[in-house]
Amino acid sequence: MPAEQSRRVVGPLKTWYDLHEALAHEVRGLADQAAGVTGADVVAFSKRFEAFDAELRHHSEVEDGIMFPAIRAAGGTVPHHLLDEHRDEQLRVYELGAAIMAAKGRSDAESLAALAPLATTLRDELLAHLAAEEEEVLGEVDELFSTDQQSQLLRTIIASMPPDPIMQPWVAAALTPEHLEARLRNMATSLGHDALVGVLTQIHDGVDAATWAEVQTHAPDLAALVPSS
Repeated sequence: MPAEQSRRVVGPLKTWYDLHEALAHEVRGLADQAAGVTGADVVAFSKRFEAFDAELRHHSEVEDGIMFPAIRAAGGTVPHHLLDEHRDEQLRVYELGAAIMAAKGRSDAESLAALAPLATTLRDELLAHLAAEEEEVLGEVDELFSTDQQSQLLRTIIASMPPDPIMQPWVAAALTPEHLEARLRNMATSLGHDALVGVLTQIHDGVDAATWAEVQTHAPDLAALVPSS
């Protein structure tokens, strides 16, 4: 008998899957790119890694500092191994970051070749961790929090995060146009007007013309909220 599929959040906190998808997209891309990095493109690889590093850290900090405590306070369960895995991920990220620094400094075959196995390990561990969170924690969310409570928690999370002009464009660029529209419409039902306009403006200012054109095509009413320059 096949294993029962994990429940998916249907309330406003389903936006968590957007973040997981963006992280999974980028860690796969980094692992693929690491396999062929040369001295000519190691700087570009480093910049991509730095953006991923920042967004993964913020995501884990929000989970450990806000999301998981709220779930526990509401009577849910967060397995402790997930917090341990957050710390392990940061060690993997540090190891890859140090190796990238060495590769930029030396640009020799040995230092460049060292990137691929580290990126592959980070990819495999992070993908397993994201799947565990979705299987072991996120399925509780709709039972623990009403729609209004989820919206309030989402607003609290956004208000608590440090200024990060790249996060919204970074996530937007990783999603399919249909998934991006679903994300934006979910946020439109949960955020206040000013916060929503702020998110849309960050996306407009941070993505390429093709991605913004997809927003205009799939969610023209939301795209129109961005002030004209």
